[in-house]
Amino acid sequence: MYRLFIDEVGHDNITTADDPNERYLFLMGVCMDFDYALGEFADALDELKLATFGTKKVVLHRREIIDKRPFPFTALADPAVRCQFDAAILELFRTSKYTALGVLIDKREHLARYEKWHFHPYHYCLTAMLERYVLWLESMSFHAKGDVMCEWRGKQPNRKLEDAYTRLYKFGTDNVSAARFQKRLSSGSLKIQKKTANIAGLQLADLLASPVCRSLICKKNKIPMTAPFGKSVVKILLNGKFRRGGYQQKVMGYGVKLLP
Repeated sequence: MYRLFIDEVGHDNITTADDPNERYLFLMGVCMDFDYALGEFADALDELKLATFGTKKVVLHRREIIDKRPFPFTALADPAVRCQFDAAILELFRTSKYTALGVLIDKREHLARYEKWHFHPYHYCLTAMLERYVLWLESMSFHAKGDVMCEWRGKQPNRKLEDAYTRLYKFGTDNVSAARFQKRLSSGSLKIQKKTANIAGLQLADLLASPVCRSLICKKNKIPMTAPFGKSVVKILLNGKFRRGGYQQKVMGYGVKLLP
């Protein structure tokens, strides 16, 4: 049994497509063995929290790590503590057992290309993500199944997201049939948890999401990625965490998808 943990960077509002700060929406997916996610991985993340913040009862979130606030993230204002934390989290990214999936949509290009038909950006990304998740499950074993967990986004967005998931489960897509979705997804319902639930897999997806998103935007626009820590994260994923496929075991198109 596996679980796909999903987090996002950006906004799904299609009307903000011309705003440079809101042009893109990115979904980060992390596929993990269910027992490993709740056991060994969660324990390793708790050990890192305890060593850095003196408590396991802290939910790691990239924005708070960067801002070094509120408490107990203030501990990261000490350069020595921050250096130790960065090294430990990169090692966790490197040694943990997971497969990464990423989907990026350029909302401005989407509007320009599809003048009369617009897919809800988040649901469009979710469709591409779940197709790749089902294909990944099929590659794991004949009987492999998994469920899907996203982070809480609000009552109305959650309801729409649950409906989108259910439609995929019931009707499939042009690329993956309903039968294949139903064979591999263990539930016809999407699981949604608030950040306060302290779910280790969701925190991993959150910490990976922004560096991967930035790297894809840089790649798309043919500009260099400059953030040293972000580059280290992406290098780890490229070296062995992204889903690969095809004769040449490519990442693009298999583990990472750019949507117009």
